[in-house]
Amino acid sequence: MSNQDTLFVVVDPTQNDHVALERAIITSRLRDVPPKLKVFVGVDSAAVSLDADNPDIYRDTHWFEALKKPLEEAKLDYTLVICWSTQWQDAVLQAAKKTEADLILVPDYSAKNTRNRFSDAKWQLLRNAKCPVLICRPGADSQRKTVLAAVKMQDSSTVYTELNEKILARGRWMAERYNADFQVVNAYSDSMNYPDRGQMVRKIDIESDKIHVRQGPAEDVVAEVAEEIGADIVVIGTLKRRGVLLAMRGNTSERVMSKVRQDVMTLN
Repeated sequence: MSNQDTLFVVVDPTQNDHVALERAIITSRLRDVPPKLKVFVGVDSAAVSLDADNPDIYRDTHWFEALKKPLEEAKLDYTLVICWSTQWQDAVLQAAKKTEADLILVPDYSAKNTRNRFSDAKWQLLRNAKCPVLICRPGADSQRKTVLAAVKMQDSSTVYTELNEKILARGRWMAERYNADFQVVNAYSDSMNYPDRGQMVRKIDIESDKIHVRQGPAEDVVAEVAEEIGADIVVIGTLKRRGVLLAMRGNTSERVMSKVRQDVMTLN
């Protein structure tokens, strides 16, 4: 990761607190090679009221100048893109693909503001993104001190083996970059589904007390461990779904997303 990466930063123009942009600027300072930033301004109409009486859907020159100011102060290479497509997730995916983005940063105000919700469009974005997606939440600590990676080591299928490796690699890289503590959590349903802890210790190569194996629903276990260890970010995997399943909500990664309050990075 020593080449110049491209960070695709989604900005919600109905907000004044740009958490994804803040994370991108902090991340840029920690990179050996400062990344290029593509700042995408677009409204997720499924998450925000577009009624004419909503004052937050009107923006002027001063708002855009304030948006650009921290980027210029940080002397970052950035491009500002304004999009008015009603197909928000498709616009994000296409623009990110066109710019060959290495990471998409998306703000999530659903827990903060009743006008906003984590929409179906955002779920579709997480499932179909070609690169990691970082969900940035107001109030989360921007300086990562503890990175928690959520894995499912008891599933030996190829798809889960590859996904677990991606999660561990990304979590470890983030911990090294931020000089943060790296820990791992693995939930299991019952004794027949218990992962091999010894194998996990050997494979992950961290202290045993930093590997948390607990019984229970994944969303409860991950959220519980994240709170106990003071995690600043949780790294999880999402699997693409097709056909009827594509339209359904409620898979494990989505339940985890809804349960934890920290920033969440998703990998496909």
